Amino acid sequence: MQDLCRTLLLGVWIACVTVLGGLGCTEAETIEEASVRVEAGPPWVRDVEVTLPYPVELEADEAVSIMPVAISGRLQRVLVDVGDKVESGALVALVDCREYTAQRTQAQTSISRWEAQVDEARSRLDRLLAMDEGKLVAPAEIDRAQAEARIAEAQLEDARAKLAEASQRQGYCSLRAPFDGYVVKRTLDPGAMVRPGGAPILKIAKTRQVRAVASIVERDAPKVPVGAEVDVALNAFPDQILRAQVTRVGRSLDEETRTLRVEIDLPNTEADYLPGMTGRAAIVIGKRPNAVLVPVTAVSILEESAYVYVVDESTGKPRAKRAEVELGVDLGDWLEVLSGIEADQQVIMVGRELVTEGTWLEVKEAVIRPRATQKEAPSTKEPRSNEIEEDTAPAAATDGSGDTDTDGAAAETAPPAESAGEGEADGEGIPAEEAVEEPPAEDKAAKKRGGKAKKAKKDKGAEGDGKAAKGDKGAKSSGSSGGDAKADASAKSPEKSN
Repeated sequence: MQDLCRTLLLGVWIACVTVLGGLGCTEAETIEEASVRVEAGPPWVRDVEVTLPYPVELEADEAVSIMPVAISGRLQRVLVDVGDKVESGALVALVDCREYTAQRTQAQTSISRWEAQVDEARSRLDRLLAMDEGKLVAPAEIDRAQAEARIAEAQLEDARAKLAEASQRQGYCSLRAPFDGYVVKRTLDPGAMVRPGGAPILKIAKTRQVRAVASIVERDAPKVPVGAEVDVALNAFPDQILRAQVTRVGRSLDEETRTLRVEIDLPNTEADYLPGMTGRAAIVIGKRPNAVLVPVTAVSILEESAYVYVVDESTGKPRAKRAEVELGVDLGDWLEVLSGIEADQQVIMVGRELVTEGTWLEVKEAVIRPRATQKEAPSTKEPRSNEIEEDTAPAAATDGSGDTDTDGAAAETAPPAESAGEGEADGEGIPAEEAVEEPPAEDKAAKKRGGKAKKAKKDKGAEGDGKAAKGDKGAKSSGSSGGDAKADASAKSPEKSN
């Protein structure tokens, strides 16, 4: 009996397990596969420039340190300060030169003395020569007189040279600007001792033209020729891209850094660009026609390989398919794809990290386009910046030219007034507050309750069925609560008139 009960219980347990298992499988089969929402679109095809990005620093076209050349003394006055504009030849500093003034006075005294001795020696020589005609003077006397005259003349020339030297040294005490420019540095104040080769007093720079200097690594040195086009972006002016050319390329590498000096001249007539400013330069070394570009958000890099996900609809449903790609030029937010995808394939640009091989997709059209080259976009859709579009944002529209606005945002295609609270109510640029239709005077009267509302309904009913229907249509078009009240009043008016 016990064996029979055990057998029955075992059979019941097996039957329950079988039934429950079958129900579980059936329920699992009925669960639908979840989809992942992504944004996808074709790669962007355009001509791109192959560039070498390097940091640059601005230097003055000419710069000189003002210091004494051949004199030593105490700094007497400094006539300019940092930021002052100076002209060529303008006096900028004075050195105390009383010592050289005394030397100049002494040289002038010596000149006067030796001039007198020269005159005396020449007169004596002339008298001896006159007496020599009668053989009255010994030849030795004449020779001695000639020697004395030559010595006096030599001493006179020496005195004149000393005067010129003292005058020149005295001139060095007045320090002047060698060219038009600005004072960019001042290191000494009046009272300081100055000497040749010592600390400079001032530094003056010519900034009507500045030089952007880049240090090119040895690997890229052969790729940069003189005349190559360059785009310079300074950190102080991020919205300006200065198009220039490589002006000078060094002929030897720096011994310490093993880099090559490259200079780019930039006009600076407004004196906006200051020496010492930094930025980045993109040196153009080639061009790639019809390059295939994808945003960096679409690319996954694993060790030495890179891949993207494309939309595969071969199975009937859009599913993610992994495609290994070969990358080319790096444009910052965008990457060139050399191989692995076609220009007409749908590439997942937003949401790539949410999918794997075979994931079922809910695809939304991506509208992101490169920021810096929007006006050159070949697509008829209006491109926007690299910002990810929100799910609630309206689809991109076209203005017929393919160009975008200055901030790179996609145009909105007539969104409803409720969704335009922060932007524009329609595509014509009318603010949301102005786009809402102002209720007519009749609607305002209909808002009032009591006797005024009844009187309005009587007047409305007297106008006939046609005017009442028109009032009903106007009441529905108004976006206010008063309009709803008028709609009810207008709906009752035909019944009362009938």
